[in-house]
Amino acid sequence: MRRVIAATGFATLLAMIGGSASVSADSSRPDLKNYQHVFVIMMENTGYNALIGNANAPWINSAAGTHGLATNYFGVTHPSQPNYVAATAGITGANSDSDETLNVTNLADQIEGSGRTWKSYSQNFSLCNGNTLAHSCGNQLYERKHNPFVSFADVQSSPARRANIVDLSQFETDLASGNVPNYSFIAPDQCNDMHGRFSPTPANDSCSFPHVQELITAGDTFLSTWVGKIMSSSAWDGNSVIFIQWDEADFTGTGFNGFGDDTGCCDSVTGQGGGHVVSLVISHSNHSAVTSNTAYNHYSLLRTIQDGWQLGCLGFTCDTANVPAMGALTGPQG
Repeated sequence: MRRVIAATGFATLLAMIGGSASVSADSSRPDLKNYQHVFVIMMENTGYNALIGNANAPWINSAAGTHGLATNYFGVTHPSQPNYVAATAGITGANSDSDETLNVTNLADQIEGSGRTWKSYSQNFSLCNGNTLAHSCGNQLYERKHNPFVSFADVQSSPARRANIVDLSQFETDLASGNVPNYSFIAPDQCNDMHGRFSPTPANDSCSFPHVQELITAGDTFLSTWVGKIMSSSAWDGNSVIFIQWDEADFTGTGFNGFGDDTGCCDSVTGQGGGHVVSLVISHSNHSAVTSNTAYNHYSLLRTIQDGWQLGCLGFTCDTANVPAMGALTGPQG
């Protein structure tokens, strides 16, 4: 089950950020950075027009007018899980939310092969009590489909790699100790990622699907809190960057697989894209507001990280003619 999200106007955003020194940057940079730290925060099931200009998302709209905003970014497909796989392996897998094991080369392989480190931080993963492969824990707070590294066979089979899949509380500890990996994948729980959960008594559960605007407010607060923690830590240095993405656009009951927005780009299947979503890029070495209307999707996100660290490509990120990197939003080399 998914939820209906009402669109809000773009005019409100313009009023909120009208005086910003935003510049257009619509081409991919050939000189992508060697990032010190990459932070990817994946949010859920909310279309671009549901957020931009929405008074219930003040931090998001402020960030859109202060940092990097991709105005033409899309999910790769529907439902959730294949978008997470796209952002970490350059493919979509089985295109379902069912538990899966993918015997494919993935970003963890590339990161480790380059001598760098990674962790996947999932809020309320601790409620699974050590069961890395649990489907769902804590009354739908944690969902495996939002934790992509669990699905890779060479992560499942390695105790050392499984140890990199941890609860979000560990992220705060790592930030405080200065023990932050080069790549951090951050997944809020379903009450904080704007997804929500099924509840038999939705009127009594502010985390249930019908509470659309409350969920948006909760997600906005989560981002404000955790981005603030990152930016006040010693890990926020040099060419570090934060990517904040939404996996796919909202559900309206029509269209492919029940989704109303099936638009896409960049090697997603025509008519089966994941819809128009917000993508925010906060760069430590770029302090100017910047927008890009270049068409990007989760393959572009992955390619941006790969190119910056010279990791090579995976799946559709190898199609450089159709999958541009997002260097226009990450700022100049520093």
